[in-house]
Amino acid sequence: MADETATEKSKKEVTVKVLVPVPVAGNIIGKGGEGIKDIKKKCTATIRVSGREELFPFAEERIVLVVGTADATLQVLDIVQEKVRNMGREESGNTRNKPRSNFNPRAKEMKIVIADSTAGRVIGKKGDVVKRIQTEHNVQVRLTGKEDWGAVPGERIATISGKDPEQVSGAMKDLLEIIVKDPDSSLNKSLVYPSYPMYDMYNYYGGVPPQRSHPGGNYQGSRPPAPMGGAPPPLYNGYQSDYNPPTNGRGRRFI
Repeated sequence: MADETATEKSKKEVTVKVLVPVPVAGNIIGKGGEGIKDIKKKCTATIRVSGREELFPFAEERIVLVVGTADATLQVLDIVQEKVRNMGREESGNTRNKPRSNFNPRAKEMKIVIADSTAGRVIGKKGDVVKRIQTEHNVQVRLTGKEDWGAVPGERIATISGKDPEQVSGAMKDLLEIIVKDPDSSLNKSLVYPSYPMYDMYNYYGGVPPQRSHPGGNYQGSRPPAPMGGAPPPLYNGYQSDYNPPTNGRGRRFI
């Protein structure tokens, strides 16, 4: 079978899911659904937003499903990124475009759900592809692992973070090009996930959360220290950006 031409690839439909904080999901939908209608007018991609209670497993974030060509999907992702960054400006009291040092770190991140097979292509041989993307666009790219705590079977989270939205957009464009080339990149289009067993880390630590490396930091890529006499808990996912201990001593979702 002949390789796909550039024209065929440009018309190929891709499916991605984006994780967004709950307030951002509301801004995307808009009052009376006007926001999402406006996006649909500007872009030819299909866009759906999960309901208030339809959160990504172990994440206090809603899901934006985008289906369309790579170009149309990137248009939607750029709009979503703008709304995520606006969240950070509002929280810091900064209404101008100039970033501030006390920005919410989450405001600089785009968290995109991709297939397992696509994640391997994003990493590349000995990490050469992800290193190139990071160097060319001056961004950081983190991917959750198959064995990470709370991992959803068949799906991985690619977190792209950077100070400049145009650089993040460039990295997202590269990611979409990789998705187009992956014959197994198709995702389940459902926004409702089954219940997954919750690891009660709060009780494991006797009500004392493990220390983060810095305020707002995460546990991605390393195991928190085990309490005395206990085995270390599982690895934590890269899409967790903070720890909020429950007040009732029971487990809860994590970002």
